[in-house]
Amino acid sequence: MCVAVPARITWIGEKTSATIPGRVVSDGGSGTIDLVMVPDARVGDFVTMHSGYAIRVLAESEVADTLRLFESG
Repeated sequence: MCVAVPARITWIGEKTSATIPGRVVSDGGSGTIDLVMVPDARVGDFVTMHSGYAIRVLAESEVADTLRLFESG
């Protein structure tokens, strides 16, 4: 089973032709991420991430619900 984990973007680096580096924090800690699949993401946005890639920017209305699901899990 694959799980996409919610995380908040804290830093975005220089975009190249193949990657957009970033840093995120989540309940599980912090780490680096590739934002290439969500190029319009901004610092402070919440994204779902899987295997080192941000795969979707979460709407503000989804953030609390998504985090609640992980807390109750």
